[in-house]
Amino acid sequence: MKNTQPYLRLGNLTTLITFATATIICGLYFFSGNLDYGFYGYFFFLFAFPVNLIILIILLVYAPKTREPKRVRKSAARMLLNIPVAILYFGIGIYFTTVMRITIENTTGQEIKNIKIFGCENKELKGLKNGESETVWIDINGDCSISMSYVDANGDTQNEIVVGYVTSGMGQKFTYHVGQKPLYYVSKTATNE
Repeated sequence: MKNTQPYLRLGNLTTLITFATATIICGLYFFSGNLDYGFYGYFFFLFAFPVNLIILIILLVYAPKTREPKRVRKSAARMLLNIPVAILYFGIGIYFTTVMRITIENTTGQEIKNIKIFGCENKELKGLKNGESETVWIDINGDCSISMSYVDANGDTQNEIVVGYVTSGMGQKFTYHVGQKPLYYVSKTATNE
């Protein structure tokens, strides 16, 4: 009969490391919105799945040859609990690639009202005082753009492009600063020179 401890340690450590790593990657992806973490999660899955499968087979093959086969099988069963967790995390990752989480921050220096966000999905905000922000979740339903209009303190309607192009799989989280000129903006004085 073989010693049970190495097999128990192998199963339990594999379960714990796989769960902890996947949870950290999923949490970082959720809170940051950085697509890099989505890719890390995908490649971690591609690595962890075969490794876990091989270790699971080892545990099941060698369990009857150990002093405490029941404990080794329980360790293997705990490894199987990572499967629904992996499916859940994978589903979360897929969902967040289909959603834009945009924090609309008013940096105009004045209160804005009647904020309408349109394009991929229509959303409305009553208003934002200067410096206030609110997060909207917009479903990406194919190729689309995201724009917004709002009424400034003078009663004029302003239009801005939030995202010029987005498609399924491009979901992300970011802050849009209302009233700030985009990087590609060219002032009239610069073009007249």
